[in-house]
This record gives sequence, structure tokens and C-alpha cells, in this order.
Amino acid sequence: RLWWTIVVIGLVGQLAWTVENMYLNVFLYEEITPEPAAIATMVALSAIAATVATVIVGAWSDRLGKRRVFIALGYLAWGICTAAFGLLAPAEGVVAAPYVFAAVVAIIALDCVMSIFGSGANDAAFGAWVTDTTTPRMRGRIDGVLAVMPLIAMLLVFGALDGLTRAGEWRLFFAIVGGVTSLAGVLAWFLVRDVPRPADAASGPSTLARVVQGFRPSTIRVNPALYLSLLIW
Repeated sequence: RLWWTIVVIGLVGQLAWTVENMYLNVFLYEEITPEPAAIATMVALSAIAATVATVIVGAWSDRLGKRRVFIALGYLAWGICTAAFGLLAPAEGVVAAPYVFAAVVAIIALDCVMSIFGSGANDAAFGAWVTDTTTPRMRGRIDGVLAVMPLIAMLLVFGALDGLTRAGEWRLFFAIVGGVTSLAGVLAWFLVRDVPRPADAASGPSTLARVVQGFRPSTIRVNPALYLSLLIW
């Protein structure tokens, strides 16, 4: 079950990230507007949303001691948001000039929402769950498998779905990736098992306190190697 969960959830998450990182800008450029400021704004705002979501959901799931609900529901919503991009694809292949601004705003907003669900489910909850359920002895092997998932996902998307984007079939493209992502969320509900926590775990620091603690100078001084690694990364 552990390996099935790591392979399925890890791979599908990277499939969705491949679409977000490599195809949304192409979709915006080809179907809505070639204005580079629109792409730059989308990338910047979605990156901010993803970062904030990762930090907050990570601390929140730590406090609750539950990862499964964040992974399962997060992937489900992540897939729905991904499929929804297809609804914003113009039926005639081009957006009329008066509607370009509205389309750009809608895509950027949806991208931010999608990034929140994706980062919360994958980067925060799933990443923490891997740490929860593995031992230091086996973690390197598992991290090695997860490290190749982005490349495998990229090859799968390019090999199986890139033809749809070239043919302008954006709705089908987003629907397939979104459907697979949501299905992974359903599977996660049955595959993921939360690690039991002490009964008084929830009575510890609040989510906000946990977030703030990670940025305190005193915390950084106690864990210099960790923060140096994060800085280099």
C-alpha cells in the first residue's frame, strides 16, 4: 500500500504540475492573448499562492495530525480546477477583444485557486505524509523514486497529450488531466493511512503559531543545517 500510494499519488501530482508549469502559459498565449505581462502576472501570483498554501496547510495538517483528508480532497479539487480551464477555452479559437481582459483575470484567478489546492495536497500534505510513514533507512529510496516523477510525468504528458494541444483540443486536454487528478484523490482516500498521533497533539500550538515559529530567528539558530539547505535550494 505504501509503494502504491507513493507511485500513484506522486506521479499524478507531477502530471498536474506539468500542465500547470508548462501548458497554462501556452494556453494563455495561444488562445487568449500573446501579451507577455499576462503570463508574467499569472506565474508570479500562482507562485505566491502556492508558497503560502504550502506553509499554512503544512502547519494545519501538523496540528490536526491528519494528512489523508488534505491529500484526498485536495487532489479532488485540484482536478476539478484543472478541468475547469477547458471551460475558459474559446469555442472559436480566439477571444473577442472586449473579453480578453476578463478571460485573463479568470484564468489567473483559477490558476491561483488550483495552485492552492495542488500545493496544499501535494507539496504540504503528501510530502509530510511521506516523512510520517517512512523511516530514515528507507526514505532515501522513496525520495529517489519521487525525484524522477517530474521527468516521467513530463514524458507522459508530451507523449500522450501534447497532440491535443497542437490540434487546439484544449478542453479535452484539461478534462483528461483533471479527471485523472480527481481520480487520484478518490484513490488516496482508500490508500493513505494517517500515522496515529498522541491524544493531546491537537492541544499544542495553533496553526498560526506553528507558521510563525518556522520563521523565528531562534528556530533558525537551533536548526542551522536545515535552513542552510533550504536557502541553497
